[in-house]
Amino acid sequence: MKVKTVRHFLLVLSFLTVTLIHQTYGNRFSAGASSTISIIVSGQILNDSTGGPVKNHGVIVKVAYIGYTATVYTDSSGNYTDTIHELHGPGDTVSVSTYDCHNILHVQFQPIQSYSIIVNFFICEAYSPNCIADFIAELDSSSVTPNTYRFFDLSKGNPEHWSWEFGDGTTSAERNPLHVFVNSGQYKVCLTISRDFLEAPCTDSSCTTISTPVYFSIGGHAFAGDHPINNPVNTGDTALAYLYKLYNNHIIPSDTTAFTYLGYYSFPYLLSGDYIVKIALTSGSSGTRKYAPTYYLQQIYWQQSQLLRVSDSNVFNFDVYFTRTNDSLNGGGRISGKVKRHEQTSDDFTLYRGEVLLLDSLKNLITYTLCDVSGNFSFTSIPYGNYLLYVESTGKFSKFSPVCISSLNPLVDTLNLEIYDHYVTGIDEIKRNDVVAGLPFPNPSAGKISISLAVAKPVDLITSVYSIQSETLLEYRSHFNAGANIFCADLTTLSPGIYILIIKTLEGERVSTHKLIRY
Repeated sequence: MKVKTVRHFLLVLSFLTVTLIHQTYGNRFSAGASSTISIIVSGQILNDSTGGPVKNHGVIVKVAYIGYTATVYTDSSGNYTDTIHELHGPGDTVSVSTYDCHNILHVQFQPIQSYSIIVNFFICEAYSPNCIADFIAELDSSSVTPNTYRFFDLSKGNPEHWSWEFGDGTTSAERNPLHVFVNSGQYKVCLTISRDFLEAPCTDSSCTTISTPVYFSIGGHAFAGDHPINNPVNTGDTALAYLYKLYNNHIIPSDTTAFTYLGYYSFPYLLSGDYIVKIALTSGSSGTRKYAPTYYLQQIYWQQSQLLRVSDSNVFNFDVYFTRTNDSLNGGGRISGKVKRHEQTSDDFTLYRGEVLLLDSLKNLITYTLCDVSGNFSFTSIPYGNYLLYVESTGKFSKFSPVCISSLNPLVDTLNLEIYDHYVTGIDEIKRNDVVAGLPFPNPSAGKISISLAVAKPVDLITSVYSIQSETLLEYRSHFNAGANIFCADLTTLSPGIYILIIKTLEGERVSTHKLIRY
């Protein structure tokens, strides 16, 4: 059988396997038996010249959102497998990667849509009867501990033993160790491998110099009214500051700190990059009902938060000004219901750091409440009128849900509010298949972006940039001929923050939706 025929057969087999797993587990996965799930990542690595299995070859599995990284190895048939626990369900993305004989990284990103993900690779394989020591060092940017590195063995010759010297007086015998350098600086890291079996025992060493990165610190005051909390008078208030990092267009929880003294928060040991800060008074504070959780500088929605650019110096004036609420509502109405995750119907539900916002018909904040671990929430003593409800959960999306209470209908207690892992408009849209849009580049961007478009036939498209409140900020109408096209947009008129870009036809058919980051 020719190599191409073998490869084609294996690809077809993989497709049929994925289809069968999706049909078998798809409904069960959508139902969601609990608030977190486990998935199995598996696949096969084959030689791209012979079609044979690549044995004892390392595969790196990552989920950036939860800071998960693991290295697994193929068996004698070239198969590998890994189980990831504590995932939040659909919306997360798994990264699976491996190195070939030229140390070129092959990587695939797969969205979580079932309990099983299968990723296969065809790579070049260079067999060596001798031991050849080789490794890579990767800074763990998701760790809150500075100078945390993961080391991945890429040695050839099927070694049995690994001996690491990190240059700071410490050693390890693990194949892929995790190491923390206590002090910043330059370190000569060496790996020595050896093999005792086969006809020819061998040994080899490889060294490289690691320069630890530069870390920064940020901080600021949390203002409640005209003064920071506990400043100039200590009222005993306590607040929590949440830090999120933008990583590959994902928003990843990075750190949390509690603070009281003079209303000042700080986060040390940050890598350069873009961050989001959110501050909330704790339940025991005197101003908890007066001030809603707020993002820097003074926003209640994460998409409108001003990004914190950390790059060249420590910054300690990232002040957050709490958004005032109406804490003296007096009416005969009550609004209650349940927050649910989209595509998950189980009652066992935990909403991660979210609030339910009560807004007037113009989307101005009135007050907020926190739902319990099952998603239940309630507003009491609400005056009669028309309102909007919105679920604010960092990195997630929601719809504005209208509700009306009156003397004839003072109690509304059956509301179901959903949060999504993708942008939602509240309109059932049909996705266009004859126009394929690429990803915005660069993203994040300080100005202009471009998007590649593959068009089957001439078409007019409308490209719109929206705020979280569905306000149209930018809009372009463009004509594209059949073939490859490039669309360009200028974001310089927008304030730093996160926006939504939607491309549609004139008939309203959606081509694509993207999250844009303007810094």
